[in-house]
Amino acid sequence: MTALNLLILVSVLVAAAAECPFSNGGVNAPPKDNTYAPPPPDSGAPPAPPTTTESPAGAPTDAPAGSPSDAPALAPTAVPTPAPAPAPSQNKTAGKLSTDYYANICPNLESLVQGAVRGMMASSPIAAAATLRLFFHDCFATGCDASIMITNPSNDDERHNPENQFLRVDGYNTIIQAKNAVDADPQCTNKVSCADIIALAARDAVLLSGGPTWKVELGRYDALGARASDVDLPSASENVPQLMTRFSAQGLSVTDLVALSGGHTLGATSCFFVNPRLYPTVDPFLDPGFASQLQGTCPSFMNPNSFVFFDQSVLSFDNNYFLMLQQKKGVLFSDSALYFDPSSQSIVDKFAADQNAFFTAFSDSMVTLGRLGVKTAANGEIRKNCVFPN
Repeated sequence: MTALNLLILVSVLVAAAAECPFSNGGVNAPPKDNTYAPPPPDSGAPPAPPTTTESPAGAPTDAPAGSPSDAPALAPTAVPTPAPAPAPSQNKTAGKLSTDYYANICPNLESLVQGAVRGMMASSPIAAAATLRLFFHDCFATGCDASIMITNPSNDDERHNPENQFLRVDGYNTIIQAKNAVDADPQCTNKVSCADIIALAARDAVLLSGGPTWKVELGRYDALGARASDVDLPSASENVPQLMTRFSAQGLSVTDLVALSGGHTLGATSCFFVNPRLYPTVDPFLDPGFASQLQGTCPSFMNPNSFVFFDQSVLSFDNNYFLMLQQKKGVLFSDSALYFDPSSQSIVDKFAADQNAFFTAFSDSMVTLGRLGVKTAANGEIRKNCVFPN
């Protein structure tokens, strides 16, 4: 990453963080057109969203239960991952996906979406990470149905759930720009779902960052609505057995967990999620030198608008994230846990040693993730505006 790109990235992150501190849970509903300005969140990629507590007003509090100043971090639990009886998987749907679904409907679809993603990445260094994370947050709730995009007048939608308050506006705007580009083609107008656009945009964000590509399965319909109560995401404070309970319920494996966590090779996270590992005592699963470096960025009084890059190649999709895990330099608790749990450590080692193996596994896991909760014409629609149901 060049010094200029780093300077641009830092300035964008600082400016975005200043727009809305984490303690501010109030946002205005966007206008009813194809523009969108949801609340800013942390710019990290999936799948380690924050654990927050909820204030009586429904806004995220300044710190999770047990604030960074008074709660030591728990070391990752190094025990074999149990095999919980999975809940009904969203994978079992009536939706039938196909890589050539739009071949005769919107033949230029992929180039239109990729052009929009490329444009957003040129204007925002964090657009790729934000777009990739948006896909995970959408799919892990009620399936890959673009419900994460919906704004309800009463603010009781998915994006207003405290667990989604830290998703970045750059990801939402990437989807809006892609939808606009697709609908501007007369052959495609109102024929392509927002859910499919999110899936394509996530793939292109990875590809244009130097990562792998894959054939995206298409044919999803959009959700008819969204509820905040449907959001129950994996947490940055969970260990591997806890994470696998959630992933297994979705029909996802430990390899999927490790591969999708590798999406953290893009982006950054707030000191809000790092400080519990540093104060009052340093998490023993952090390298002492790295912990000292983190303390320099995230002092004990904690400014939640300060941030930490997930790895040393923040704008490039590569396997550097796994090399850092081996060195005890995982930024989040859930990152470190992957290397200190016997069920996932060998997978981390494999991906650290072989970037192509990581790329292949990540591509496969993204295809699997994209099959969750597919909606059909019977229980979905093709939204004219991604932000509002028809």
